[in-house]
Amino acid sequence: MNTEYSKNADLMSLEQLSQEVARLMQAEFGVSELAAKDQRVSSLPDARTIRYYTTLGLLDRPFIDGRQARYGQRHVLQLLAVKALQSMQFPLARVQEKLYGLTESELKSLLQSIASTNKERKQTQAAMPVASLYREIILEPGLKLTVADGYKSNLSVEALRERIEIALKVLSNATEN
Repeated sequence: MNTEYSKNADLMSLEQLSQEVARLMQAEFGVSELAAKDQRVSSLPDARTIRYYTTLGLLDRPFIDGRQARYGQRHVLQLLAVKALQSMQFPLARVQEKLYGLTESELKSLLQSIASTNKERKQTQAAMPVASLYREIILEPGLKLTVADGYKSNLSVEALRERIEIALKVLSNATEN
């Protein structure tokens, strides 16, 4: 047993590590982004995934306190880095190459760089115009009904019909003047 680490109150259980990384991923990286990009990649690291990453060498082996595995800040950083790189479409082999031998400060720098890049990308995407698709239905020459693609009304058919009739009355009054 490594007594230096067994006395350290900052060490976490496997479940606590998973929860902490999930919390940080949501706060820093937007956990839903990863899930949307690649359905094969789990957004949140569960115990099984953490053990698998440890087996692959993506995470350092945990400290053993008695019969309990304990994880520290370095494990948090490593796991965040794995998930952040996966969100950028890196396969695990490439993630392993990128993370091999990094110190804690290098892991922090990598994570800050990824978070900064993600912020810039979000700002750029927010500033870009959004394309919308519409369908046009020609009711008669000069009269079109335009509907946004994917439109689903919360109104009943009768309520929609009433609104269309009002619109037609307004149009007929405008053309008479």
